[in-house]
Amino acid sequence: MEGFTEIVEGKTKLLVPALSLTERVPPKTPAFFNPAAKLNRDLSILTYRVFAPRLKERTLADGFTGVGARALRVAVEVPEIEQVYGNDANPSAIEAATKAAELNGVSSKCRFSVDEVCKFLLKGNYKEERFGIIDLDPFGTPARHVDCVLRAVLDSGLVSITATDTAVLCGVYPKVCRRRYYGRPLNNSYGNETAIRLLTSLIALTASRLELAIRPVFAHATMHYLRVYAQVAVSSSEANDVYSNLGYVRHCFNCGHRLAVTEYEMDKCELCQHGMRTAGLLWTGPLQDRELVAKMAEGADEKCNKVLDAAAGEIDVPYYFKADEISSKMRASPHSIAKIIEKLQAAGYRASKTSFNTGAFKTDARIDRVLQALS
Repeated sequence: MEGFTEIVEGKTKLLVPALSLTERVPPKTPAFFNPAAKLNRDLSILTYRVFAPRLKERTLADGFTGVGARALRVAVEVPEIEQVYGNDANPSAIEAATKAAELNGVSSKCRFSVDEVCKFLLKGNYKEERFGIIDLDPFGTPARHVDCVLRAVLDSGLVSITATDTAVLCGVYPKVCRRRYYGRPLNNSYGNETAIRLLTSLIALTASRLELAIRPVFAHATMHYLRVYAQVAVSSSEANDVYSNLGYVRHCFNCGHRLAVTEYEMDKCELCQHGMRTAGLLWTGPLQDRELVAKMAEGADEKCNKVLDAAAGEIDVPYYFKADEISSKMRASPHSIAKIIEKLQAAGYRASKTSFNTGAFKTDARIDRVLQALS
């Protein structure tokens, strides 16, 4: 195809726009392909490979497939998935995906279409049945498509949803965030985790309206990508319990105190008496299925393992502390993350690395007690 070139990602041959390999910002014409999103795709392959044995129907739908990078990699590298459906509104992208399927010898396993994403999802597979896995990786916000994704996934299936409107979710445009995600963001040092939890809350609330419940199994934030993987169950009783995993995070921009609460509050900081800012409504429950993440790590390369190793041991606290933030308050050189965790655990607190920031840690200790334990 004119303007396209063949590359290999993972074990899969792809036909991608030549300019996408040389331009700083990948162009959308003749089709979109982002080489920098390889880690995102690598992690999805590992997730689907481990999750596939749990599926009743081993099918995958990729609603914004582009040139088919993720869909084709699943077809080639995840043999447990029996049928892959890829869709895009760009005919040139679908032509490239179709030809790449032939190059990889997986044409019989792949079905590609040109359609609006919700129309594609709600048509279902060739039997007009729902899909076992649905992957949604749009430009910007996924908010307008979450309802369609949840309506199109099978009971006990998996949805994986990406958001790239990080400026909105991380607090630069709070009014837009409240409109799209029904929650207030925080523009602070752990804003990317708050963003992930706002996205997860939107998925959970939308699911509950449809008599569904979600259970996140893996989430990560890399570069400008926020991504949540969640298993979906048809259960009105579990849908009724959605608020048991939702709440708020309060943050003091004066002393750095932070905590999770179940109700919206306007109290002053208990440590310094300054006013606090509140984020939410957001997901405060677990984001990582440790068993699944540990299995993913067994087949991972070094880059993926950095994310997965932290995720597998991450404690369920809905915020983190950056090491340089703590060292600045102590007016001392930063401790290593390993040393910080060791000292906090020795003082009787829970502590772990976090997958959301390699230079940060999680703990159930208040900030004043963190400083005390490290002094």
